[in-house]
Amino acid sequence: MHILLISDNYPPETNAPASRGSEHAQHWVRLGHKVSVLTCAPNFPYGKVYDGYRNSLFQHQNIEGVDVYRVWTFMSPNAGTIRRSLDFGSFMISSLLGSFRVNKPDIVIATSPQLFSGISGYLVSKLKRRPFIFEVRDLWPEQIFEIGFLKEGRIHHLLKRIAKYLYINSDLIVTVGEGYKEQIINGYSISSDHIQLIPNGVVLDNFTSKGCRQAIRKRLGLKNKFVVAYIGTHGMSQKLETILDAAEITNNEDVSFVFFGDGARKKYLLEEKARRKLENCSFYPAVQKEEVPALYEAADLCVVTLKKCDLFKGTCPSKIFEAMAMECPIVLSGEGRSEAILEEAKAGISVPPEKPDHLLRTIINLSKDQALRINMGKNGRKYVEAYHSREKLAEQYIKVLEKIMNPIETSHSSTQSKEY
Repeated sequence: MHILLISDNYPPETNAPASRGSEHAQHWVRLGHKVSVLTCAPNFPYGKVYDGYRNSLFQHQNIEGVDVYRVWTFMSPNAGTIRRSLDFGSFMISSLLGSFRVNKPDIVIATSPQLFSGISGYLVSKLKRRPFIFEVRDLWPEQIFEIGFLKEGRIHHLLKRIAKYLYINSDLIVTVGEGYKEQIINGYSISSDHIQLIPNGVVLDNFTSKGCRQAIRKRLGLKNKFVVAYIGTHGMSQKLETILDAAEITNNEDVSFVFFGDGARKKYLLEEKARRKLENCSFYPAVQKEEVPALYEAADLCVVTLKKCDLFKGTCPSKIFEAMAMECPIVLSGEGRSEAILEEAKAGISVPPEKPDHLLRTIINLSKDQALRINMGKNGRKYVEAYHSREKLAEQYIKVLEKIMNPIETSHSSTQSKEY
């Protein structure tokens, strides 16, 4: 099978869409399939082309057996409305034009969060007369409306109409969370049979001990500290001010909060750190994907925060599975699906979102109970091995795609199996 994936994020970018798409694609190649990816030159989150790349009309490279086609886009930092819209819109047009360079795909997958990739995927599928899979990683326009990025009005309603059109006219919707599936069913009257859940996960072989815990702690000047880490995007959805508020409350000098990553809110967070004189908080740039496991290994605890709103009750950030894989206990400032998974795995403790006093109290209590932290870490690793191995999920995904490609054959095979 020749799979065409349309995504405006791909390695060397390190955000969740890039990781999910590339890890699935590479495993599909190992399973014997051909995979082509339409994306842009790596530039997230600053809107600046990475060293060694250029923002040209069309480029081709092969990464781990995957044919990656990069097209020109209007680049913008991960902030602002007009420039980001131009960024998304330009990728929609460029990826559509770039699809003419991709020969004979059997199936087209377009991945959100933003809808413009979905529009491109739908049009490409029509041009090539191939099935269209719309992968929904974040709900648009609901999410950008909830975080205040978009106001109620004509644009909001137009985006909802576009979303519904893509949902209805796709051959299948793939979501990353049960909560998203329910919201699409209830919000857009889409049949549950039209939606398939393929959750997030990790490549387990990549998330193992690197033996560098003490070296990293020494390098960061945190050798004798209780290290609480946040690793990931510094955006509006994460509400990282909750961690700053907790850091401001505590007078425990042995607890250090460290942040690794970038995003639209990082400048504001740095300004708040300086204004509040938070000596127990340290900010570092985003690191390469292969460096992330060592950071979890160096931490005593990790924190995952989400903005308080109904929409985020249906999501579970991929960083939760990364932390679990590295046996790093988790404190979640959130509710809903993420809370349920953490409780099911027995890999951490949840507190209500945007409640810094609750967050701090839980962190302090866990800092005094090493045995509990170790037990949570081991539970988390067992859980991802059982349910969130990226390899297993990629194989599950392929079976879904094969069913779309050969519905009669798949149904016949299933019937024969039952009769036997």
